[in-house]
Amino acid sequence: MKSNKASSENSFVRSVNKSLRKRKIIAGVGVAAVLAVVGAGIGVGLGIRNSNRIAKAKTVISQVDINTTFKEPDFPDDEDWDKDGVINVKETRNKTNLQSEDTDGDGLTDGDEKKLGTNPLKSDTDNDGLLDGYEIMAGLNPRMTATDGKTKDGDRVVTVTKKAGDAELTLTGNANIADTSIEELDLFGISSNTSIVSKAYDSYSNYEFNTAEIKFALDSAKISKMGYSKKDLTILKFDSTNQSYTKIDSTLDSSENYLTANISELGTYVVGVEKTVNNEAKTRVCFLIDNSGSMYPKTQCATSTENDVNFKRIDFAESLVDKFSENYKVGICKFTGTYTKLSDFTNDHKQLKSILESIKTQGENFNGTYSTTALTKCMNEFTESSDEKYRNIIVMLTDGESDEYNPDTVQNLLQKANNKNIVVLTVGLGRDVDRQWLQELASGTGGKYYSASDANALDQVYRQIVTTLNYDIVNYNNADDNVMGYSLYNTGFDPSVNGFSFKNFRTTTTSGVDFGMAVFARDWYLGTIKTSLGKIKPADNSKLKVESDGYDLEGTDAGIAYESRIPLNDFNSAMLSGPYSDVKEYLDYNSKGEVLKVDDKYRDCVGKGWVIEKTPIDAGNLEWKYVELLNLDIEGGMKNIEGENSKSDAQLAAALYRLNALQWDDSAYEFNLTNGDSGFKELERLLSLGEPVVTTIDDKHTVNSIGLIQDSLCHRKYVLQVYDNNYPGKTKEIYIEKKPKCSISVDENGNAKVTGTGFTYCTSYEGKQVGLNFSKVEEY
Repeated sequence: MKSNKASSENSFVRSVNKSLRKRKIIAGVGVAAVLAVVGAGIGVGLGIRNSNRIAKAKTVISQVDINTTFKEPDFPDDEDWDKDGVINVKETRNKTNLQSEDTDGDGLTDGDEKKLGTNPLKSDTDNDGLLDGYEIMAGLNPRMTATDGKTKDGDRVVTVTKKAGDAELTLTGNANIADTSIEELDLFGISSNTSIVSKAYDSYSNYEFNTAEIKFALDSAKISKMGYSKKDLTILKFDSTNQSYTKIDSTLDSSENYLTANISELGTYVVGVEKTVNNEAKTRVCFLIDNSGSMYPKTQCATSTENDVNFKRIDFAESLVDKFSENYKVGICKFTGTYTKLSDFTNDHKQLKSILESIKTQGENFNGTYSTTALTKCMNEFTESSDEKYRNIIVMLTDGESDEYNPDTVQNLLQKANNKNIVVLTVGLGRDVDRQWLQELASGTGGKYYSASDANALDQVYRQIVTTLNYDIVNYNNADDNVMGYSLYNTGFDPSVNGFSFKNFRTTTTSGVDFGMAVFARDWYLGTIKTSLGKIKPADNSKLKVESDGYDLEGTDAGIAYESRIPLNDFNSAMLSGPYSDVKEYLDYNSKGEVLKVDDKYRDCVGKGWVIEKTPIDAGNLEWKYVELLNLDIEGGMKNIEGENSKSDAQLAAALYRLNALQWDDSAYEFNLTNGDSGFKELERLLSLGEPVVTTIDDKHTVNSIGLIQDSLCHRKYVLQVYDNNYPGKTKEIYIEKKPKCSISVDENGNAKVTGTGFTYCTSYEGKQVGLNFSKVEEY
C-alpha cells in the first residue's frame, strides 16, 4: 500500500503531465491554426495573383482580337494615294507618309519639296526658325538663312493679308505669320442676333505677330433693312467662353463702305451695335407639326407607318416650350393636307402646353402631307412689328415627303423666309423624309436640319436644338482632351441605339467585316437596306479580295426587325453575340504550354461554322506565344452555320460579308481629305444630311462618321465623332487639323513661285496619325 505522500506525489506528477499534454495540444492547435491562416493567406494571395494574371491576359488578348480584324492596307506601288506627286512605293522608300501630302507639316507637299530640293521630313530645312512653306509664301528662300545675302530671314518683317468673305486681315511679323487663316463661321447664335449686321469671321495662327488690322466691307442694303445707321456700328470680338461681345475701337472710312480696327489678338470678330448686342434676344418661334396619318396607329390610318403613335412629337414641343424664357413668344400650327393654326404667339406656357396636349385627342383629317403649302402659311404668321426687333424661327417637324401637286420650289420658299428674316429649323422623323429638301431649306435660311431615326430620338433632337440656340457650343470631354467647340453637324446616330449590339468579327477569308457593318448600319439608319443581293465578284485579282454568294434577309429575324423599323441595337444575333464571339469567354486562360487555347467546352464551335486559327501574340509579356482565335467560315461553312444556329443568323452573316465585299471596287464612290478642300466639304455635306458616313482609317478599318465639332478657340481643329464597330455602344473620336499649304512652280534656276494656297489635313485616331478615306457606295 502506497503512502499518502507517495500518492500525493504521483497525483502531482499525473497533474503536471496532464497539464503539459494539454499545453502541447493547445500549442499544436495554435500552430495548426496559424498554418491554416498562413495557408489561407497564401491561397488568397495566389488566387488574387491568378485573377490579376487572367484579367491582364483578357485585356491584352481582347486588343489582339481587335487588331486581327484590321486588314492589310492595299496601296499599289505605282499609284499616288495622297496625290502629292510621289508614288506610293517611293514614299515608302523615302519614309514619307503616303497618306499625307505634307509629311512634315511645313506648308509644302512632299512632291513640291522634291522639286524644290527641300527636306520633306524636316519642316525647317535651313534651320532659320521659319517653316519652308511659309518662307515661300512670304517671298523667301527656304534653303537659305538669308535670302538677300544680307539680312537673316528670321529677322525680316513681312506683311501678310488674308481674306474671307467681307473680312480682310492684315498682319506684320516674321514669315511664319503666313500660317494665319481667317474663316467665316456659320453659327445660328451669331447670325440670328438682330444686333449683328455681318457674318462672323474667326482668325487664327500658331505664331506671334507684330501688328494686326481687321477690315469689314459693309452691306448697306442689309444695314438699312435692319433699321441701323452705319454710325451705330462697331467691330465686336466674340468670346465663346461666356457667349458675349466686346467693343473694339473702330474707324468708319470716309466713303462709309468699310469699318477697320487694330486688334491685339486673333479670334472671332463681327460688326454690330454695342448697346444691344449682349441683350437676350426677343424671339418668336412657331412650331409647325406634321400630323399626317403616318404618325398614327394603323387602327386610325390603315396606310400608316406608325412613326409616332405615342405622340413623342408633342412631348418634344412641350420640352422646348419649358426651355424658353419669357422673351420667347411661341405659336403652334399643324398640318396634314390641311394647314391649321392652333395658337397665336404667346409666352403663356400653360396655354401652349394645353393646346399641344389637345392634338393627342382631336380627330384628324388624313388627306395628305402638304409641306410646302403649310410652310408658306406658317411664314405668313410672322407679321411685321414696328416697335420691336425679333429673331423669327420656325421649327418644322415632319416624317414624310410632301405629296402635294406642283409644290413650291425651295428657292421660292427661301426667298419668302429671307424676306421676313425667318430661320427654319427642320426635323426629319423616321426613314421616309426628304432629307435633301429639309437640309436645303434649313441651311438656306441660316438654320439646321436634325435627324431623328424614330420618335424616341426626338429627345436627342431637343437637346441639339437647345445647343443650337446657345451658339452651338458643346463641351467635349474624354480621357485625353477637353474641348469646347461648336457642334457643326450631328447626324443623330447614337451608337448605343443605332449601332450593332455585337462587334466586328473575322472570317476564314477576311480579317473582318467592318466595311460591311458600316454600310449595313448606315443603311439601316437611313432606311435604304437592300434585303437581298446576289453574287459579287471583285473586278481584279488580289489576295485581299474575295467573292460573295449574296444573301436574302426576307423573312429572317433581321429582315423582320428592319421592316418593323426597330433600332439596330435592339436586334441581336445569338451566334454573333454568343460565347463564340467573345474572346474573353471562349478561351481557357489556364492553358499550359505556348498556346492559349479555346476552352474544351467551346471546341464544338468547329461543327457550328467556326474555324480555330492559331495567331501570334506580339504584346503584353504573356506566358503564351500564340492564341487560338475563332473565324466564321462564311465562304465554305454556310450549311454548318445555318444547321447549327439558324437561317436568320446565317443570312445576316452572309449579308455583312456581301456588303463588306463592296470595298474591293468602290473607287468611283471614294473621296478623301487630300489635294484640296473638296473632300472635307463633301464630308460636311453628307453629315448635314444626317448620313453616318462610311469612313476607312489607314485603309485598314472602317467606321461611321456621325458628328463634327469645331474647336471654338481654333477654327482649324475638329473632333470627328465616329461609331467604331469594334467598340459596340461607344462613340470614338478622330482628331482633324487643317494646316495651311501652298502650291508652287519651280523654274529652271530652282526658284519657287506660289501658284495657289489652301489647306492640308492632318488626322489622328487613338493617338496615331492616320489617313482617312470616305465612301458614298450606294449601288450594290
